[in-house]
Amino acid sequence: MLRYLPLALLFFIFGNWILSFTSIDEGRNMDVVRNMLESGNYLVPYYNCHERFAKPPLLYWLVLLSSSLFGMNEFSARLISGLSATGVSLLTYMMGRELFDEEIARRSFLINLTIVHLWIESRAVVPEMTLTFFMLLGVFLFLKERFVLGWLSLGLAFLTKGPIGVLLPVSVSFILRKDAKFLNLKGIILFFLVGGSWYYLMFYRFGYHYFYHFFIYENIMRFTGQKHIHIYPFWYYIPVLVLSTVFYVPVYHRLLRVRGEFLRVVLWFLFVVGFFSLSRSKLHHYILFSYPAIAIILSGVVGERYIRKAIVLAGIALLILTGGAYVYEHERFVPKAVPLVRNFQGEVYFYGAEVSPLVYYSGKCIKNYVSGAEGLVVTKEENRERFKRCRELVRGREFDGNYVLLKCER
Repeated sequence: MLRYLPLALLFFIFGNWILSFTSIDEGRNMDVVRNMLESGNYLVPYYNCHERFAKPPLLYWLVLLSSSLFGMNEFSARLISGLSATGVSLLTYMMGRELFDEEIARRSFLINLTIVHLWIESRAVVPEMTLTFFMLLGVFLFLKERFVLGWLSLGLAFLTKGPIGVLLPVSVSFILRKDAKFLNLKGIILFFLVGGSWYYLMFYRFGYHYFYHFFIYENIMRFTGQKHIHIYPFWYYIPVLVLSTVFYVPVYHRLLRVRGEFLRVVLWFLFVVGFFSLSRSKLHHYILFSYPAIAIILSGVVGERYIRKAIVLAGIALLILTGGAYVYEHERFVPKAVPLVRNFQGEVYFYGAEVSPLVYYSGKCIKNYVSGAEGLVVTKEENRERFKRCRELVRGREFDGNYVLLKCER
């Protein structure tokens, strides 16, 4: 497998520095890291001058470690997700070998490299790729009957994203093992000591306020749809899966002839996708834990020759996407607006939008706009008419629309 590692680094790390931070989550996570570095407070996350209770801290700590080695930049920050994706591919190989044989394992590893969705998530400063690594590691260790180490890994998954880091791998372990031997007392105690450590501190510092915001609001209410965030239809993940496995669309019909010994892995895939399809709140990266199962299932219906062709096509597609990212970076709003926001002496506001990378790059606290306020205003182009008295300084594109930076004076 070692000979394939450079290929994994190409698919999951190459070019991760081309785009400055893009998504709202990348900006928020990086501003937390910046605040930790500047304040020396590595326990309580702060974003935009407020506590951030939405995510636990392990991703922040790993990015800090990477940044201490390679500097505070896009490459070092996204390296954590890239290495996690590489680790997921290696674990997919090890799972294939444990459940089947060397041939299935090798094919699974190579197929995993061609899953388009993983290219995106491995180049983002978000916890999902790292979460998937620790969850999959826990499942693999349970299969090897290394129960204490498996629970330690789930403790790290819990510190990466929260309850989902335990619920999914425990359920999949039941499916794959067909027993509950992994419910090991020593391992569970270690899980609560390691995985719960930071949460105990937050409960002590912030009490019910933290408990409600993270466990009730961010987990239960999002799943049930009581808080209408990212509401999509039941079939939302079907096009996500098709686009992610686009190089295997011509052999979809072969999946109808999957051999019986793959049934446990099929149930793994169906459980993960079904679980998040039932959730009212949906985001594309929720189903990353299903991709190792997909790679193993596909390895049973496609041969080496087909996979080699898929890798060549995937490599070409990745190079095209990388070139497109380079061109797109020069049209983006964030790189254009950062110097103006950073050097401006007055207040900066968001109106109807939150371009969180600006908070990180400028090092400023950006408030929500109130009518009549003076200063710089960041808003979407569609809101431009609301600010007729304001002068436009710059405009540009982001993935969720076109933005303008305005200067408002009396």
